Amino acid sequence: MSTNESPEQTHVVVLHSSRPLDTDLARTYPEHRVTVLTDGPPVVVGEDLSPPDTVSMPRSEWHDQLARWARGGPVEVVTFDEDCVQTCDELRAALGLGPRPSEKV
Repeated sequence: MSTNESPEQTHVVVLHSSRPLDTDLARTYPEHRVTVLTDGPPVVVGEDLSPPDTVSMPRSEWHDQLARWARGGPVEVVTFDEDCVQTCDELRAALGLGPRPSEKV
């Protein structure tokens, strides 16, 4: 756990596959730990954005990884990548998170 995390801090996991990430995750989720979970190439971000913490693994392993993170505290699963919308909805349902939030946690 890094120094800016607390046990009650929500871990926002952003699912990613192929689209460049043009959302400033630190600004969108300023009070949360944010990790990008990708099955694609290294996350490409806009030129004014800092690269986010990223974990790369096959999509078939995402559920198990999210379950591990959920055991450590609250987890929110979102996506800004159209290629991940269905997977995001399925993983949210499997983790009991309900409908995907429209914008922020």
